[in-house]
Amino acid sequence: MNINDIAAGSEVKIHASINQHNVVLMTEAIFGVNSGLLVKPMEYFGKYMQFLEPSQIQIKNKRDGRIYKFTSTSVTPVKTRYGNFHLIRCNSELEPENSRRAERFYLEKLGVFRTNGNSATIKNCIVHDISMRGMSLIIDNASRVKIGDTVEITFRYGELLHQYEVTATVVRMFSVANRPALGCSISNMNVDLIGLLNTKKSEKYGDIENSGVVATPIREDIIPTDLNPDISKQQQIVEVEEDLARQVISEKNSPQRRITNGNPLDPANLEHISREPKTLREQRKEARMAEQAKAIENLLDLHDV
Repeated sequence: MNINDIAAGSEVKIHASINQHNVVLMTEAIFGVNSGLLVKPMEYFGKYMQFLEPSQIQIKNKRDGRIYKFTSTSVTPVKTRYGNFHLIRCNSELEPENSRRAERFYLEKLGVFRTNGNSATIKNCIVHDISMRGMSLIIDNASRVKIGDTVEITFRYGELLHQYEVTATVVRMFSVANRPALGCSISNMNVDLIGLLNTKKSEKYGDIENSGVVATPIREDIIPTDLNPDISKQQQIVEVEEDLARQVISEKNSPQRRITNGNPLDPANLEHISREPKTLREQRKEARMAEQAKAIENLLDLHDV
Protein backbone atom coordinates (compact mmCIF):
# COMPACT_ATOMS: atom_id res chain seq x y z
CA MET A 1 0.00 0.00 0.00
CA ASN A 2 1.30 3.46 -0.92
CA ILE A 3 0.89 6.60 1.15
CA ASN A 4 -1.39 8.14 -1.48
CA ASP A 5 -3.84 5.26 -0.97
CA ILE A 6 -4.73 6.50 2.55
CA ALA A 7 -8.44 7.35 2.77
CA ALA A 8 -9.68 10.91 3.25
CA GLY A 9 -10.48 11.77 6.85
CA SER A 10 -7.92 9.34 8.31
CA GLU A 11 -6.27 10.41 11.55
CA VAL A 12 -2.59 11.32 11.16
CA LYS A 13 -0.09 11.57 14.01
CA ILE A 14 3.45 12.81 13.41
CA HIS A 15 6.22 12.13 15.94
CA ALA A 16 9.39 14.19 15.55
CA SER A 17 12.32 15.09 17.75
CA ILE A 18 14.11 18.42 17.56
CA ASN A 19 17.10 19.07 19.80
CA GLN A 20 15.94 16.19 22.05
CA HIS A 21 12.51 17.79 22.31
CA ASN A 22 9.49 15.66 21.43
CA VAL A 23 6.99 17.12 19.00
CA VAL A 24 3.59 15.54 18.33
CA LEU A 25 1.54 16.78 15.39
CA MET A 26 -2.10 15.84 14.96
CA THR A 27 -3.83 16.34 11.63
CA GLU A 28 -6.19 14.67 9.16
CA ALA A 29 -5.77 13.30 5.64
CA ILE A 30 -7.36 15.17 2.73
CA PHE A 31 -6.46 12.77 -0.10
CA GLY A 32 -3.45 11.20 -1.76
CA VAL A 33 -1.63 12.73 -4.73
CA ASN A 34 1.24 11.46 -6.88
CA SER A 35 3.88 12.98 -4.63
CA GLY A 36 2.41 11.98 -1.25
CA LEU A 37 -0.48 12.56 1.14
CA LEU A 38 -2.16 15.94 1.41
CA VAL A 39 -3.20 16.69 5.01
CA LYS A 40 -4.81 19.58 6.85
CA PRO A 41 -2.33 22.37 7.63
CA MET A 42 -0.52 22.59 10.95
CA GLU A 43 0.90 25.70 12.55
CA TYR A 44 3.26 26.69 15.34
CA PHE A 45 2.96 30.26 16.62
CA GLY A 46 1.15 31.37 13.47
CA LYS A 47 3.62 29.80 11.06
CA TYR A 48 3.84 26.57 9.14
CA MET A 49 5.91 23.73 10.49
CA GLN A 50 8.13 21.75 8.17
CA PHE A 51 10.34 18.72 8.70
CA LEU A 52 12.92 18.03 6.04
CA GLU A 53 14.39 15.16 8.05
CA PRO A 54 12.66 11.75 8.46
CA SER A 55 9.81 11.68 10.97
CA GLN A 56 7.78 8.83 12.45
CA ILE A 57 4.20 8.82 11.14
CA GLN A 58 1.21 6.89 12.46
CA ILE A 59 -2.02 6.81 10.46
CA LYS A 60 -5.28 5.10 11.30
CA ASN A 61 -6.69 4.42 7.84
CA LYS A 62 -10.39 5.19 7.73
CA ARG A 63 -10.97 2.70 4.92
CA ASP A 64 -9.82 -0.49 6.65
CA GLY A 65 -9.44 0.63 10.28
CA ARG A 66 -5.81 -0.51 10.37
CA ILE A 67 -2.92 1.45 11.81
CA TYR A 68 0.07 2.13 9.56
CA LYS A 69 3.42 3.23 10.99
CA PHE A 70 6.20 4.41 8.71
CA THR A 71 9.00 6.94 8.30
CA SER A 72 8.36 9.98 6.15
CA THR A 73 11.05 11.59 3.99
CA SER A 74 9.63 15.08 4.59
CA VAL A 75 6.59 16.97 5.87
CA THR A 76 6.36 20.33 4.11
CA PRO A 77 3.79 23.11 3.64
CA VAL A 78 2.27 23.48 0.16
CA LYS A 79 -0.04 26.02 -1.47
CA THR A 80 -2.96 25.11 -3.72
CA ARG A 81 -5.91 26.92 -5.25
CA TYR A 82 -7.93 25.60 -2.30
CA GLY A 83 -5.62 27.02 0.35
CA ASN A 84 -2.58 25.99 2.38
CA PHE A 85 -1.93 22.36 3.34
CA HIS A 86 0.89 20.03 4.31
CA LEU A 87 2.30 17.26 2.13
CA ILE A 88 3.71 14.08 3.67
CA ARG A 89 6.16 12.28 1.42
CA CYS A 90 7.28 8.67 1.81
CA ASN A 91 9.36 6.50 -0.52
CA SER A 92 8.57 3.10 1.01
CA GLU A 93 5.35 1.11 0.95
CA LEU A 94 3.10 1.16 4.02
CA GLU A 95 2.55 -2.04 5.95
CA PRO A 96 -0.14 -2.39 8.64
CA GLU A 97 0.86 -3.42 12.11
CA ASN A 98 1.17 -7.18 12.42
CA SER A 99 -2.32 -8.29 13.39
CA ARG A 100 -1.00 -11.60 14.75
CA ARG A 101 1.41 -9.90 17.12
CA ALA A 102 -0.53 -7.16 18.82
CA GLU A 103 1.47 -5.00 21.19
CA ARG A 104 2.08 -6.76 24.47
CA PHE A 105 2.19 -5.18 27.92
CA TYR A 106 4.03 -6.89 30.76
CA LEU A 107 2.18 -7.55 34.02
CA GLU A 108 4.18 -10.13 36.03
CA LYS A 109 1.33 -10.66 38.48
CA LEU A 110 0.58 -13.75 40.54
CA GLY A 111 -2.69 -15.51 39.71
CA VAL A 112 -4.41 -18.88 39.59
CA PHE A 113 -5.89 -20.89 36.74
CA ARG A 114 -7.88 -24.06 36.21
CA THR A 115 -8.06 -26.24 33.13
CA ASN A 116 -11.24 -27.19 31.24
CA GLY A 117 -13.48 -26.07 34.13
CA ASN A 118 -12.08 -28.70 36.51
CA SER A 119 -11.59 -27.17 39.97
CA ALA A 120 -9.26 -30.04 40.90
CA THR A 121 -6.71 -28.67 38.43
CA ILE A 122 -6.34 -25.23 40.06
CA LYS A 123 -2.70 -24.15 40.02
CA ASN A 124 -0.74 -21.00 40.67
CA CYS A 125 0.65 -19.05 37.73
CA ILE A 126 2.25 -15.75 36.82
CA VAL A 127 0.40 -13.62 34.30
CA HIS A 128 3.43 -12.68 32.22
CA ASP A 129 1.93 -10.29 29.65
CA ILE A 130 -1.31 -9.34 27.91
CA SER A 131 -2.36 -7.98 24.51
CA MET A 132 -5.56 -7.36 22.57
CA ARG A 133 -5.47 -10.93 21.32
CA GLY A 134 -4.23 -12.95 24.24
CA MET A 135 -1.97 -13.40 27.22
CA SER A 136 0.86 -15.61 28.37
CA LEU A 137 1.19 -17.47 31.67
CA ILE A 138 4.25 -18.86 33.43
CA ILE A 139 3.30 -22.14 35.13
CA ASP A 140 5.05 -24.76 37.24
CA ASN A 141 6.28 -28.11 36.02
CA ALA A 142 3.48 -29.98 37.84
CA SER A 143 0.76 -28.36 35.69
CA ARG A 144 -0.75 -30.68 33.11
CA VAL A 145 -1.89 -28.53 30.19
CA LYS A 146 -1.90 -29.14 26.46
CA ILE A 147 -2.63 -27.11 23.35
CA GLY A 148 -6.38 -26.73 22.84
CA ASP A 149 -7.27 -26.73 26.53
CA THR A 150 -9.49 -24.00 27.94
CA VAL A 151 -8.04 -22.18 30.93
CA GLU A 152 -9.78 -19.82 33.34
CA ILE A 153 -7.37 -17.28 34.85
CA THR A 154 -7.94 -15.06 37.87
CA PHE A 155 -5.51 -12.35 39.01
CA ARG A 156 -5.47 -8.97 40.72
CA TYR A 157 -3.90 -5.77 39.40
CA GLY A 158 -3.85 -2.04 40.12
CA GLU A 159 -3.78 0.15 43.19
CA LEU A 160 -7.20 -1.14 44.28
CA LEU A 161 -6.20 -4.76 43.49
CA HIS A 162 -9.10 -5.16 41.10
CA GLN A 163 -9.82 -8.81 40.32
CA TYR A 164 -9.72 -9.85 36.66
CA GLU A 165 -11.22 -13.09 35.36
CA VAL A 166 -10.26 -14.32 31.89
CA THR A 167 -11.22 -17.37 29.84
CA ALA A 168 -8.70 -18.29 27.15
CA THR A 169 -7.55 -21.13 24.92
CA VAL A 170 -4.01 -22.53 24.96
CA VAL A 171 -2.50 -22.10 21.49
CA ARG A 172 1.20 -22.69 22.13
CA MET A 173 3.69 -23.82 24.76
CA PHE A 174 7.12 -22.28 25.25
CA SER A 175 9.47 -21.28 28.05
CA VAL A 176 10.38 -18.06 29.86
CA ALA A 177 13.68 -18.05 31.76
CA ASN A 178 13.72 -21.87 31.60
CA ARG A 179 10.23 -22.09 33.09
CA PRO A 180 7.24 -23.56 31.19
CA ALA A 181 4.82 -21.01 29.77
CA LEU A 182 1.49 -20.98 27.92
CA GLY A 183 0.49 -18.74 25.08
CA CYS A 184 -3.29 -18.23 25.30
CA SER A 185 -5.77 -16.75 22.85
CA ILE A 186 -8.66 -14.61 24.11
CA SER A 187 -11.65 -14.72 21.79
CA ASN A 188 -13.77 -12.11 23.58
CA MET A 189 -12.15 -9.20 25.40
CA ASN A 190 -14.39 -8.08 28.26
CA VAL A 191 -14.70 -4.50 29.49
CA ASP A 192 -12.34 -5.13 32.39
CA LEU A 193 -9.50 -6.30 30.16
CA ILE A 194 -9.98 -3.46 27.69
CA GLY A 195 -9.75 -1.02 30.60
CA LEU A 196 -6.57 -2.74 31.80
CA LEU A 197 -5.00 -2.47 28.34
CA ASN A 198 -5.87 1.23 28.15
CA THR A 199 -4.23 1.73 31.55
CA LYS A 200 -1.06 -0.02 30.41
CA LYS A 201 -0.96 2.05 27.22
CA SER A 202 -1.27 5.24 29.25
CA GLU A 203 1.54 4.10 31.53
CA LYS A 204 3.77 3.37 28.55
CA TYR A 205 2.97 6.25 26.21
CA GLY A 206 1.41 8.91 28.43
CA ASP A 207 4.61 10.92 28.93
CA ILE A 208 5.47 10.83 25.24
CA GLU A 209 2.01 11.79 24.09
CA ASN A 210 1.77 14.74 26.45
CA SER A 211 5.33 16.05 26.08
CA GLY A 212 6.67 18.46 23.55
CA VAL A 213 4.68 20.67 21.24
CA VAL A 214 1.27 19.59 19.99
CA ALA A 215 0.33 21.30 16.76
CA THR A 216 -3.24 20.90 15.52
CA PRO A 217 -4.77 21.63 12.12
CA ILE A 218 -5.60 25.29 11.60
CA ARG A 219 -8.98 26.48 10.37
CA GLU A 220 -10.26 22.94 10.71
CA ASP A 221 -13.87 24.07 10.64
CA ILE A 222 -13.57 25.41 7.10
CA ILE A 223 -11.24 22.82 5.58
CA PRO A 224 -13.32 19.76 4.67
CA THR A 225 -11.72 16.66 3.20
CA ASP A 226 -13.85 17.27 0.10
CA LEU A 227 -12.31 20.51 -1.16
CA ASN A 228 -14.80 21.18 -3.95
CA PRO A 229 -18.14 19.32 -3.80
CA ASP A 230 -19.04 20.64 -7.26
CA ILE A 231 -16.49 18.38 -8.97
CA SER A 232 -15.39 14.78 -8.51
CA LYS A 233 -12.64 13.78 -6.09
CA GLN A 234 -10.49 12.67 -9.03
CA GLN A 235 -10.77 16.13 -10.62
CA GLN A 236 -9.84 17.74 -7.29
CA ILE A 237 -6.71 15.58 -7.17
CA VAL A 238 -5.79 16.59 -10.72
CA GLU A 239 -6.14 20.28 -9.87
CA VAL A 240 -4.06 19.99 -6.69
CA GLU A 241 -1.34 18.07 -8.56
CA GLU A 242 -1.21 20.86 -11.13
CA ASP A 243 -0.74 23.40 -8.33
CA LEU A 244 2.00 21.28 -6.72
CA ALA A 245 3.79 20.91 -10.06
CA ARG A 246 3.84 24.69 -10.54
CA GLN A 247 5.13 25.10 -6.99
CA VAL A 248 7.99 22.65 -7.60
CA ILE A 249 9.02 24.55 -10.72
CA SER A 250 8.92 27.82 -8.80
CA GLU A 251 11.07 26.38 -6.00
CA LYS A 252 13.69 25.11 -8.43
CA ASN A 253 13.98 28.55 -10.01
CA SER A 254 14.33 30.38 -6.69
CA PRO A 255 17.27 30.46 -4.23
CA GLN A 256 17.18 27.76 -1.57
CA ARG A 257 16.24 28.99 1.90
CA ARG A 258 18.67 27.64 4.47
CA ILE A 259 18.12 27.00 8.16
CA THR A 260 20.92 28.81 9.95
CA ASN A 261 20.48 27.76 13.55
CA GLY A 262 19.51 24.12 12.95
CA ASN A 263 16.14 24.42 14.69
CA PRO A 264 13.16 24.09 12.33
CA LEU A 265 10.87 25.09 15.23
CA ASP A 266 12.42 28.56 15.36
CA PRO A 267 9.75 30.93 14.01
CA ALA A 268 12.46 32.58 11.90
CA ASN A 269 12.80 29.31 9.97
CA LEU A 270 9.09 28.79 9.39
CA GLU A 271 7.09 30.07 6.48
CA HIS A 272 4.58 32.71 7.52
CA ILE A 273 0.88 32.00 7.11
CA SER A 274 -0.79 35.09 5.76
CA ARG A 275 -4.39 35.03 6.95
CA GLU A 276 -5.27 38.67 6.33
CA PRO A 277 -4.76 40.89 3.25
CA LYS A 278 -1.39 42.64 3.24
CA THR A 279 -1.34 46.09 4.76
CA LEU A 280 -0.37 49.17 2.78
CA ARG A 281 2.91 49.29 4.69
CA GLU A 282 3.72 45.70 3.71
CA GLN A 283 2.84 46.41 0.10
CA ARG A 284 5.13 49.44 0.02
CA LYS A 285 7.94 47.46 1.62
CA GLU A 286 7.62 44.73 -1.01
CA ALA A 287 7.61 47.37 -3.76
CA ARG A 288 10.86 48.87 -2.40
CA MET A 289 12.46 45.44 -2.25
CA ALA A 290 11.39 44.75 -5.84
CA GLU A 291 12.92 48.05 -6.97
CA GLN A 292 16.18 47.22 -5.20
CA ALA A 293 16.27 43.78 -6.81
CA LYS A 294 15.69 45.34 -10.22
CA ALA A 295 18.50 47.83 -9.62
CA ILE A 296 20.86 44.98 -8.72
CA GLU A 297 19.89 43.09 -11.87
CA ASN A 298 20.63 46.17 -13.98
CA LEU A 299 23.99 46.58 -12.25
CA LEU A 300 24.90 42.97 -13.00
CA ASP A 301 23.94 43.47 -16.63
CA LEU A 302 26.36 46.43 -16.84
CA HIS A 303 29.15 44.33 -15.34
CA ASP A 304 28.56 41.69 -17.99
CA VAL A 305 28.95 44.33 -20.73
